[in-house]
Amino acid sequence: MLRRTAVRRASATALVLTSAALGLTVPAGAAQAAPVTCAPGVWKAEFFPNTTFRGTPRKTACDNAIAENYGTGAPAGLPRDNFGVRWTTTRDFGSGGPFTLTAEAADGIRVYLDNVLKIDLWKDVPKTRKKAVRLTVPKGKHTLRVNYAAFTGPANVKFTYAPVTSKADDKVKPLAPARPKASYDAKSGRATLGWGRNNELDLAGYQVHRRVLPASGKAGAWAVVSGKKPLTGTSFTDRPKSDGSSYAYAVTALDKAGNASARSAEARIGTAAPAPAAPAGLAVSGDYLEARLTWAKSKETGLAGYRVWRRDPRHDWQPVLTTRETSATDTPVADGTAYEYAVTALGAGGKESGRSASVAFASVDRSLPQAPLDLAAFDTPPVGVALYWRIRDDATHFRVYGRDEDGGADFTCLGSVQGEDLKFLDRTIRPGRIRSYYVTAVNDQGVESGRSKVVRNGDEPS
Repeated sequence: MLRRTAVRRASATALVLTSAALGLTVPAGAAQAAPVTCAPGVWKAEFFPNTTFRGTPRKTACDNAIAENYGTGAPAGLPRDNFGVRWTTTRDFGSGGPFTLTAEAADGIRVYLDNVLKIDLWKDVPKTRKKAVRLTVPKGKHTLRVNYAAFTGPANVKFTYAPVTSKADDKVKPLAPARPKASYDAKSGRATLGWGRNNELDLAGYQVHRRVLPASGKAGAWAVVSGKKPLTGTSFTDRPKSDGSSYAYAVTALDKAGNASARSAEARIGTAAPAPAAPAGLAVSGDYLEARLTWAKSKETGLAGYRVWRRDPRHDWQPVLTTRETSATDTPVADGTAYEYAVTALGAGGKESGRSASVAFASVDRSLPQAPLDLAAFDTPPVGVALYWRIRDDATHFRVYGRDEDGGADFTCLGSVQGEDLKFLDRTIRPGRIRSYYVTAVNDQGVESGRSKVVRNGDEPS
């Protein structure tokens, strides 16, 4: 039978066979220079000078599709009649599901799935025949093989396979995406999630889910954060609250029939809480013994409390106390030191603000002044009793105490004199009476010394 005239179509196979472009004839049985390996899902095409696929292929190439029209010719190096082409590909079908296999050819075509014959149109015919079958492909990797025989006459062949995507027919859920990984950039406050591409052939896209992981207790509910429209890429950037919380991310795959996979494994991140602002409005009051501090309540949420700081000329800032209130009382050492106070806010995740503006507080000098020395009492009738003493430290004033020796009560204050006066005249004693005396010194903070020695009028000075 003579081949009818047909339009030749340049195919991917013909382009690979450079010998055709050069007008060369490949000798029968010529050895391949190197094995040809094609990517998963790409067809490996082997060309035979027979229709039984015996012997070594004359040529091997990679085809992205099986769609050839040789007309009345043949691929370079093959006879015009009775040549064969075998295409094979192995790929991952993901979760599998219903597929449609469609074959059309003039002359013979056979289609195999994992070496099981699914389409058989093996006959020398002058017209193109077509057949489609629907079958369920199990999940995982499978091999498709297409044998084509050009007996006589025009030669053309086409084969396609496609998932069935109608909701009524496809009830198979996609496989969950694999290998999710997440990272968090504290500077930008962004979380980045990536995952492995799904092998589903009817994939519509992905959805990213997020939930809060508290420090204790039950995790939060999952929520979609990637929007309603499925993502077509394999990465997603999120901006969770930067409050020190931890988050879990997971990804689901969606197919064109609307089926959703189970969630992927979790990928977790921890956010960095920003430092809160320093408290404002710090004020101090007190009676020189206690520093009573108040400040304005921070407007930031999630604060753990406040920390009060203190320093003096001899020491740097030191923490004094923490509180959840907006007031605090401190009792510093009562030695007359001039102190400064400041307050910081304690945020989530251990972040602490800078110190507030400081306030000054001067404590009272609680060190006892020295008691007067060498107290002496002299009768000065009829005026009274004159008392004299001396001191080593300055005092703002002195207090004089007396008690009658004829069954009188305890010592009572008879009066006081200014610090520059080191004498006192007791005009209240009646003539002939004996009275005991002592004197104390009082400093400018109102602190009173201990007693001087006790003397009586009429005694000889010691």
